[in-house]
Amino acid sequence: MPSASSAVPSAAARGDESQPLAAGAAPNVLLGRYELGGLLGRGASAKVYRARDLVTGRDVAIKSFPNPRAGGRECEGSAAIEREAAILARLRHRHVVRLHEILGTRKKVHFVLDLAAGGELFSLVDSDGRMSEDLARHYFRQLVSAVRYCHSRGVYHRDIKPENLLLDGEGELKVADFGLGAVADGSLHHTLCGTPAYVAPEILSKQGYHPAKVDIWSCGVVLFVLAAGYLPFNDASLINMYRKIYAGRFRCPNWFSPALRHLLRRILDPNPATRIDTDGIMEHPWFCHGAGGDGELEKLMCGHEEEAWFKTEFKEDMARDMTAFDILAFSPGSDLSGLFGPGPGTERVFVGEPAAAVLARVEDAGKKQGHPREEGREEPRRAGVRRGGGRRHCRQGDRVPGRRRGVRGRGRRARILRSHNIVVQYRAGPPTRTRQQSPPHLQCHGMPL
Repeated sequence: MPSASSAVPSAAARGDESQPLAAGAAPNVLLGRYELGGLLGRGASAKVYRARDLVTGRDVAIKSFPNPRAGGRECEGSAAIEREAAILARLRHRHVVRLHEILGTRKKVHFVLDLAAGGELFSLVDSDGRMSEDLARHYFRQLVSAVRYCHSRGVYHRDIKPENLLLDGEGELKVADFGLGAVADGSLHHTLCGTPAYVAPEILSKQGYHPAKVDIWSCGVVLFVLAAGYLPFNDASLINMYRKIYAGRFRCPNWFSPALRHLLRRILDPNPATRIDTDGIMEHPWFCHGAGGDGELEKLMCGHEEEAWFKTEFKEDMARDMTAFDILAFSPGSDLSGLFGPGPGTERVFVGEPAAAVLARVEDAGKKQGHPREEGREEPRRAGVRRGGGRRHCRQGDRVPGRRRGVRGRGRRARILRSHNIVVQYRAGPPTRTRQQSPPHLQCHGMPL
């Protein structure tokens, strides 16, 4: 996540809805939902703005990317945006920045994220540029809790550094910016990524690395920086710094306790095979020092904020990649779940047959289960559809709540079989120049066809 100390832009660019207006101008509202404020920071590919949700009044952060498909062509940035969205979609943890919604315009793609109102973690250092050992332990525990959770979800950050460690309004840690993140695929990674001072030696060897080990190394560098106030591997020459990292040569200051020195030696081990893992860190005496006897440390390590439905969907999503429909699901305006009743136990069937044929099969299935049929509502209404004019009219009893009676162009038309507790929705394909209509697509819920 970019630094929060960047300058605020003075005016909005013409046609760019993600730029806040100058002071004294009318509020800039993104897609009628979020009122944009000042610029919090900028990175290589995105800008982060403060915003307010006009519906809930909640303050959020909006990370805006240039739309990689702007102008009708796709660039390399599309894969990076989709990868970051897929990673954030897997995570629900109190110490990880949460993705609430994805919005898109013709020129921009917007991620609606938690607002880190407390700024960067470095804002808590004292006049000597470092933290006390107890304070460093407090935030290191939160960092390990977040990293351990991400690894359990098959997510690896690969760019852990103090600039990506933020604080919320209550002073709790938030791990942000998964732009260089990766998802577990069971093989070694070869991508050269990360910040030079925090990069692990196995990345420099270019022989493949396990991203979990890389994250642990970066956590060790962060711990050293917080407690010492300077980098463990630092040199004016980048080549000499890489030599120190590859050999694991560093010196601890004299104010470090023996337990902290031992833990840092275990974490900053240049051999990834013998480097300590998160479970070993949790059992280390320095990490457990001062923990309450009421299971405080265990609660911290299990600081998940997962709903029951999220746990179920994650197991299903682990076996596939994110699709456009998954991204659309992050927008509340695209949520159609209210049309189909409760989510658990719902069966979805997609068919390409005409609507009349599918409704007839639904009627027969309902009869076999003993459901009565409503007279006068057996067939979908076909009258009142003017194909040439591009308007479709539905009876009030047949249309879905929230839809206008007349829908232009590619409108949707639905009818509800109340006696069978079934919803059948179909959409006609776009007309072609030869005036031939593509077959309707149907979606049925509640009963196997």
